[in-house]
Amino acid sequence: MAKQVIDKPWNLPGYVRVIVYTLLFLGVLIGGGTIGALLGFDVYLTTTLMAVLTGLLTYFLRIYLDRESWVSLGWEWKGFQKDCIVGLLVALAILGSGSCILLLMNAIEWAEVQWNGQAFWLSLGLMLLVAFYEELAFRGYILNNLMKSLHPFTALLLSAMIFALFHGTNPNASVLSILNVFLAGLLLGINFIFTRNLWFGIGLHFSWNFIQGPVLGYEVSGLSLPSILVQQQTGADILTGGNFGFEGSIINTALMLLTILVLLAVYTKQFQKKWLL
Repeated sequence: MAKQVIDKPWNLPGYVRVIVYTLLFLGVLIGGGTIGALLGFDVYLTTTLMAVLTGLLTYFLRIYLDRESWVSLGWEWKGFQKDCIVGLLVALAILGSGSCILLLMNAIEWAEVQWNGQAFWLSLGLMLLVAFYEELAFRGYILNNLMKSLHPFTALLLSAMIFALFHGTNPNASVLSILNVFLAGLLLGINFIFTRNLWFGIGLHFSWNFIQGPVLGYEVSGLSLPSILVQQQTGADILTGGNFGFEGSIINTALMLLTILVLLAVYTKQFQKKWLL
């Protein structure tokens, strides 16, 4: 893939490329959703269609507009395996500690355990697809290109805002849930501004969605999926997240803010980027 780069770059500012990409990406999501509805696709097939279209769009613009390689989006795996594992564990830590707090507050309970092998594997595949194509779009392309024009922190803030806006139309969204999605955008991108690599975000994004929905029984950004643990919520929506999922919880707000600050301190020290403070 690295050789498939066209010479003589366009020299367009990174933010201009982001504007072009964001508009086309929005069209891909709307178009993919519309096609899926017309053809009677379920959520799994519709998501697969969106992932394929997003991959094609991103590949085309990376090669023919950015004039850079596909790998340069942040796909390098060697040396970044630990980042992926850290991402997986960060999501597990936030959801695990948050759910324990809710249990202690008697805000949620798990009524039963159920197993549906087909639903489990379909949900796992769905969450992998979502993690790959959303990280490719929001961090690999949007944040990557914003960093070519802006200070890394400014680029991170703008990419997180775009990420939140794209989730603003999800079912049962609220002001708090959109704020939390914005914080999630910061959390998913904080490793990228130091490493220019996607695997931390992919690991975190996948683990977050999969554990939150198919395992613990929360909604996933407003989407209800079959889960191993059947959850009942008895607490206020501001605590549990209600029908949006744990992403709509004030407890999640606090935990993500804490995690962002910890990771920022760790990465700043690890990479010796004093200019990021």
